[in-house]
Amino acid sequence: MGVLSLCEEAPSKVFGVPLSHLRKTGQMRQGLPLAFTHLVRFLEKHGLSTRGLFRVGGTVLRQYELRKCFDRGGFPKMSIEDVHSSAYVLKHFLRTLPGGLIPEPFMFELLKVFRMFRLSKRHKAVKKVLDTLPEENYNILCFLTFFLSRVAAESHANCMTTTNLSIEFGPILFHVPQGPTKLEEEEMCISFTEYMLDNLRHLLPNMYPQASATNTAEGDSVSEAGGDFTPEKCVQQVLLTETSSKPLKIGRLGRLRRQFLHFWQKFGSCNGRRKVEESEKPSAAGDVQCMSP
Repeated sequence: MGVLSLCEEAPSKVFGVPLSHLRKTGQMRQGLPLAFTHLVRFLEKHGLSTRGLFRVGGTVLRQYELRKCFDRGGFPKMSIEDVHSSAYVLKHFLRTLPGGLIPEPFMFELLKVFRMFRLSKRHKAVKKVLDTLPEENYNILCFLTFFLSRVAAESHANCMTTTNLSIEFGPILFHVPQGPTKLEEEEMCISFTEYMLDNLRHLLPNMYPQASATNTAEGDSVSEAGGDFTPEKCVQQVLLTETSSKPLKIGRLGRLRRQFLHFWQKFGSCNGRRKVEESEKPSAAGDVQCMSP
């Protein structure tokens, strides 16, 4: 018997597969992986004030159970005890993404303009490169950085400033190839990630009408996202860019900006009508319950 291809062997596999595989197997909605949005929503609801979020890994067994559930095509039912384990699984998803969330050619171009330009001209140069990312990668990067800015806005409670978050996510967003300059380039990727989080509004303006890492005075409605608003419903509220290999169309950034704005308005208003019931019993930490998509 011949060796089956990855897609034939595990049609529901989530981790370590290209984004194109997730799209072909129905595990993406409007340009965002369902497992990714499920984890982000859970952490947005339960983890923003958790000390050491993304630094503490949780338990190895729980991490395995959560990954196994996603790879079976389900959504694990998680409790507050799962914050650190789910944060690890989110990082694992990004870390094992073939080619990295920001592919190597874009990484070198971003680091080039990051070194070359002073701050006054850097924003425009970096934004120009980010706008050319593959659309699925671009969608995920936008969604992720908006969420991380929310985490940093709560650094007084979770101790995860943009500096600490960049140390955790810099080497994950960029897959630096082996070589004599690997360490130097990884340090530069960390610095770039911190710069991106600190200047999110300049690089991706008006896409996230909530508190950012550099402006905590605006908008807090997403921090208490809860109720029965499932990740699939959340993602379906926004029509992100078309996920294809076709050349990017003029005006893509403007369309995406308006769609993200509409999405977060829907997200905040829907969750404002749903309050988490205090009497709801969390599932046991060792008992993963998978919900079918």
